[in-house]
Formats: sequence, structure tokens, C-alpha cells
Amino acid sequence: MPFGDSLGEFVLKATSVRTVPLGGELVRIEVDFVGDVKGQVTGRHFGTLLSYPTDPKRPYTWTYAGRTLADSGAIIRTTSEGTAVRTGNGHKIRFRGAQRFITDDPQLADFNHLIGAIEAEADPMTMTLTGVACVWR
Repeated sequence: MPFGDSLGEFVLKATSVRTVPLGGELVRIEVDFVGDVKGQVTGRHFGTLLSYPTDPKRPYTWTYAGRTLADSGAIIRTTSEGTAVRTGNGHKIRFRGAQRFITDDPQLADFNHLIGAIEAEADPMTMTLTGVACVWR
């Protein structure tokens, strides 16, 4: 399954972090992000990442929900989910998954029919999340 054209890149900064105990050793980490997106749509993005880390040496699941306020005035809602794993480079974490886009803007109606492939890297030490979304063909 090849990836197609790049939809855009993002650079997000964490604005808050919450650790939610789920019982026993299990936790959910909730991180709110805000930042800029560039590419087919430019604008300001905000969203919340939920991750469920277990053993630091093993992959774990994550979900994300966000909104892009496009410079054009459009709003694009996004939801994503996938798998994350520590990179072995300090505390950095690699995220890979699938993304869905929803918009009411007729100029961006094609986004409603896309599945995006998302790849990102978080650096908890700098509180950043950077990455790219591509069309998943």
C-alpha cells in the first residue's frame, strides 16, 4: 500500500499534559497540542493526543482528535489512531497511523474521501510533535 502525495507538515507544541491512572500500572497520557500546518491547507491546528504506554520497550496504541483552522476560513476536523514506539534516541517517540479528515468547505470536499497516513515524532523534552500526513492510496 503506497503512500501518495503529501497533504502537509505540522509543528505542534504541547500546552498541557495529564497522566490519568487506569488501575494497576496502566495509565493514559493526554497531551494538548497547538501549532501550524503547512501544505495543501495552511493554518493553525489544535488537538489532543491520547496514548496508552505500557512497557517502554514495546509499541503501544494512541488516538488523536483535532481541528485545523485554515487560513481560507475552512475548518477541517481530524481523527487519527495508530501505534507508537520509543525511538531509542533519548525520550523521543515515533507515531504512525491512519488519519481521517472531515470538512464542510466545498473547496476541500475531496478531503472527506481520503485516508491519510500519518507519521510523527514527539520529543517530550522539548514538548514538540512534528510530522507529515500523506494520502494513503
